[in-house]
Amino acid sequence: MKLITGTDKGLIIYQKVNGAWKLSDIHFIGMPIGAFHQDQTGKWWVAINHKHWGPKLYTSQNQGETFSEVNTPRFGDESPYFLKSIWRIESQAIGPINRLYIGTEPAALFLSEDQGKSFKELSELTAHESRSQWQGGGKGSNSPFLHTLVTDPNDSNALMVGISCAGVFQTQDLGNTWNPSNKGLKSFFLPNSEIEVGHDPHIILRHPMNSNIIWQQNHCGIYRSEDGGLTWNDISDKEGKAVYGFSMVIDDEDINTAWVIPAQSDDLRYPIQNKLAVYKTTDAGQSWQAQSNGLPQEAAFDLVLRASFARKGQTMAFGSNNGNLYLSEDSGGHWQVLSQSLSSVRSISLIP
Repeated sequence: MKLITGTDKGLIIYQKVNGAWKLSDIHFIGMPIGAFHQDQTGKWWVAINHKHWGPKLYTSQNQGETFSEVNTPRFGDESPYFLKSIWRIESQAIGPINRLYIGTEPAALFLSEDQGKSFKELSELTAHESRSQWQGGGKGSNSPFLHTLVTDPNDSNALMVGISCAGVFQTQDLGNTWNPSNKGLKSFFLPNSEIEVGHDPHIILRHPMNSNIIWQQNHCGIYRSEDGGLTWNDISDKEGKAVYGFSMVIDDEDINTAWVIPAQSDDLRYPIQNKLAVYKTTDAGQSWQAQSNGLPQEAAFDLVLRASFARKGQTMAFGSNNGNLYLSEDSGGHWQVLSQSLSSVRSISLIP
């Protein structure tokens, strides 16, 4: 198994060899990694968000031995927008359909049906009638950005996206029409917390065994849907601990089990009481329990960003904004430190 860590200073690769995890390679050293994805064919896709040269997109057919640069998506000549950064790379394979999607800032979704040789903008989302209500999202940006794409294994034309700050949107016709899907969400930072558009989903996950079950870590709590995202139920920790955060993973088999890594609050973005812990639910959010064995329990200031937590089988890993990397091989029962000297971790992927 490999642990692919996207950081602000390169793509860091760890590999388990003879029972021990070792640093095996560093790619794009010194460069800010915006997104990483391995598609169904085993091909790697890497986005680099250069501060001076703009976003770049690379592929590897041999798991990082060599990389090739490909064209990035671009807005049309008459568009008021230009590409600032790439937040999401996702692929979709259903029967003969093989698609690649890129989520960007400013918030837009691009589609390629020829393995990245060309992209088309799903412009009906970019030009959505609610666009004037969208707000800037994270990292001090003034632009809303599309950071999450959720496909449907049963319908190749059904897509769900998460946009900060706008909310959840769904299409059933591959982007020709989009509808907000935020019923039940709260946005306490707005005058009307139940507004249709203006929410800040941090991450959205569809359960692989039941496509109607969808989890969401939101700026204003943790939510779960049992009807494919049409309505959302607040399942935040009743004790007020597992509430605010960015990252989440779910159990691939048990529809009621998930993990989050919460912060103290939206304005105090450090672990609760400075004690780093992963919180787990096994009852669909009715209760949450801390898992902290092996994690620092004093003066901890780790913030785990939306794509920086991953799970594969019993192996779990997360990285923080201050360069710490942690791993568990028993679903969070015990944690070990892999590194405390990385730059900010933006993404974590576990691949066979």
